[in-house]
Amino acid sequence: MSRHFQTLAGIGLALGGTLVPSVASAQYNRVPDPNAKRVMVAVFRSGDKGLGVQAADAVRSRMTSEFPFKQVYVLPKQDITATLEASGFPVTEALEPHDQKALATLLRADEYVTGTVSKGPDGVKVEANLVLARDNALVQPLGTYDAKSVGEASSLIAKELKEARKQLEFEQKCTNTGRQGQFDAAIAAAKEGITAYPKSTLVRICWANVLISQKAPAAQRLEVAKEIVAVDAKSRPGLAVMAQAYKELGERDSAVVTLTKLLATDPKNPRLQKDVVDELMSANPKVARPVIDQAVEANPGDPDLLRTRWIILLSQGDFKAAFAQGEELVKLDTSFADTTYFIRTARAYTTDSQPKLGAEFASKGLAKFPNQPSLVYEQIMSLKNSGQLQQALESLDKAEGAKVAVDNSAALRVTLLKELGKEVLPAIKAAIAAGDTTQNIRVLALQAGNDAYRKAVTSKNLDDFTAAVDVLKYAESVAPNSLKPQAIFLLGATYVQFGQAKLTAADAAKSCPLTKEAKDLFVEAQIMLPRGGSFAPDQMRTLMGAVMQLDPAADARIKVYCK
Repeated sequence: MSRHFQTLAGIGLALGGTLVPSVASAQYNRVPDPNAKRVMVAVFRSGDKGLGVQAADAVRSRMTSEFPFKQVYVLPKQDITATLEASGFPVTEALEPHDQKALATLLRADEYVTGTVSKGPDGVKVEANLVLARDNALVQPLGTYDAKSVGEASSLIAKELKEARKQLEFEQKCTNTGRQGQFDAAIAAAKEGITAYPKSTLVRICWANVLISQKAPAAQRLEVAKEIVAVDAKSRPGLAVMAQAYKELGERDSAVVTLTKLLATDPKNPRLQKDVVDELMSANPKVARPVIDQAVEANPGDPDLLRTRWIILLSQGDFKAAFAQGEELVKLDTSFADTTYFIRTARAYTTDSQPKLGAEFASKGLAKFPNQPSLVYEQIMSLKNSGQLQQALESLDKAEGAKVAVDNSAALRVTLLKELGKEVLPAIKAAIAAGDTTQNIRVLALQAGNDAYRKAVTSKNLDDFTAAVDVLKYAESVAPNSLKPQAIFLLGATYVQFGQAKLTAADAAKSCPLTKEAKDLFVEAQIMLPRGGSFAPDQMRTLMGAVMQLDPAADARIKVYCK
């Protein structure tokens, strides 16, 4: 089931009495002890219609008869069914993990039992887990059983559950004392829990969390994490602690393999997806490839594993295989073609030196998800990188007209204008006047000033120098402290070159006004250059040396031209 259980959050009041134990059956006609732990049994996941319900019913019935009523209250099937029906959910299908947690929370369960069941050659194969309702990552495996029937399997599960629950009082004590900073007491409680139930994952997870809070050495955390994963190879907390410890110990390949296994446990988790991909990009994604390939081979057609493989292929830079994998996934599950799929594929085409295809793919995504900001950005960048600058600018204009928040839109506009050979200063001023406080736009203002300076030095045209001074004055006025020295230095350098150009023009025309203007520029240069000298000390001294010669030359010409 892919629907999110969010709709259940609002039906608690509407259900009224359906959230309290039903009295329709004699076995539930007693009020539960207020201290009893409330346990929910969810429909087991199965490829055989009706088998998941049969397994859950068998486990629920076995628990009801074998667990002391005052210690464990097994939530009646009627209550679970009523809650599901009230929200419009089918009652015979297994829920997604986050939906199971939401249902358990709504029914005020402390724990819940979940699992999978399939038909085997001689009966059924059943796998079960105990999950703490406060966090669906807190999982205790209850084993995998080959049995003649779900009834026989439920007996084995209930027996293991009795043993597994022996750790729970110590897990609670470990958690509570750990939160209070009583780390020694928390670890002592965890060790007691392990003694009570040697196969415990829950108290070991608490122990690992305490070590993290203590800032214990990575090797110590790794030891506990390995014990967790030895019991539960799919333990998200265990794999997460293990991966971080490997990373800190410098064992990058082991960290990547562990992260890949971690992503396979929850491949639709966007935050986990990003963390794993970032780590793969910075490490060696080739190490993760055999791990995921093996998992896919063992579970052909599993969309979650194929999604993980797609991410790893992109991280590894095997774009051809990634594109093929993406197309296969979309055929298998059309919901895979979400914004992430279009964004990453478009970006991959650009990275693979196919920006035109990247732009086309982003456009396909926008046809399905109009005005999605990240897709708009990828489309613009792909157009830019393919040399379609005018189209990229038009796409940006269209997005801004539709009030789409494109990342760094002002800086992107300036960059496009610059590459198109158009004036950029008006766009920079407009962005800053509109409230753009980013450093990017201020760096671009300084770059525009530098470009104007270089143009003037090359052309020796007085109008070009005037334009350069105007741009640099504005750039200096908006520059953050980190860029001020550079802006001031460039302005001083411009005054030197501008003054020299005016002095040359004054000589040609025997002009007194031009000579005086050159003199003023040399005075400004002597003020600005020392102020910006920290940016380029050696060049500053060279330019000051030139001014010391040019300034007296201007004075001499004033005496001649200004009689």
